[in-house]
Amino acid sequence: MAAIVRDLAGSAHPLTIVCLLAVLTGAAYPVCAQQNSTIIDVGDSRLYVVIENSKFRLSQRDIIDWIRRSADVVANYYARFPTKQAYIGVRAAAGAGVKRGRALRDGPTVNVTMGVESTANDLQTDWILIHELIHLAFPRVPDRHHWIEEGLAVYVESIARANAGTLTPEEVWRGFVLGMPHGLPRADDRGLDFTPTWGRTYWGGALFCLLADIDIRKASGGKMTLRDALRGIVDAGFDMTDQVDSLSTVLTVADAATGTLTLTALYDRMKDSPEAPDLSALWDQLGIDTQYQKIQFNERAPLAALRAAITAGDHPRAAERHYKDFTY
Repeated sequence: MAAIVRDLAGSAHPLTIVCLLAVLTGAAYPVCAQQNSTIIDVGDSRLYVVIENSKFRLSQRDIIDWIRRSADVVANYYARFPTKQAYIGVRAAAGAGVKRGRALRDGPTVNVTMGVESTANDLQTDWILIHELIHLAFPRVPDRHHWIEEGLAVYVESIARANAGTLTPEEVWRGFVLGMPHGLPRADDRGLDFTPTWGRTYWGGALFCLLADIDIRKASGGKMTLRDALRGIVDAGFDMTDQVDSLSTVLTVADAATGTLTLTALYDRMKDSPEAPDLSALWDQLGIDTQYQKIQFNERAPLAALRAAITAGDHPRAAERHYKDFTY
């Protein structure tokens, strides 16, 4: 799904440059560079981009291409960009690399701070912008459910990049093997809804997503995935500008999209109980050898085909290859 880029100047859209700058200035990171404003069309969605007028080492075109690529990865995962419009602000900072980002429901808006010495490689390997754009695809939930917002962004960011061919399966699973242990419950844990620590919020939420993806694939014989569940949420009209009273409302919609009760059942188990899956056993089942510095795969493992399918590219033949012998 290729994005189309055009200058914002001369656009007949009623949202003016001044209005766009007001949105961004009122958000977390003010941006004030009228001459560096651009529109990116991603399918039927429109992104209004403002880049701070600073002496970036990279050209404006390089930065716009990075935003376009990131938006395409997200649109590819959800089958379309999750909102009809969004506002992207890029603010300058010292140093290199993307420093931080934030998604806000007003607009909705995504702001990122990028070092002026950033190189093309810094942007090629960036995950922060994709992480923030993924937030746009899920409604706001009560604070006790914040783990699902962050956990989804952590999990989907890696999987979406792998599906798009910009992250290798080895890189995905190495990140999960190193990160998922942070999401396990510790002493005095009261479940995901009632343990708002950093580890449980980000990696506990990501672990929930991994377990859900595996269970949905098992329940459907490989025909449905977490991706289908999340597309169901977007297709039902939910995005970050919406607010729901309970996570159960959204999970019911997601389960309906896969024809299973997987997400609701997993949530009922983990919301107020410190469920701790055996990660070593899970990696063995998936065929992930963690004994070496470099991730290696055991294609004879019981869930090796499922593991390969999770990170498979989006070409139809790639999916067929992994699902051909998808049995348990």
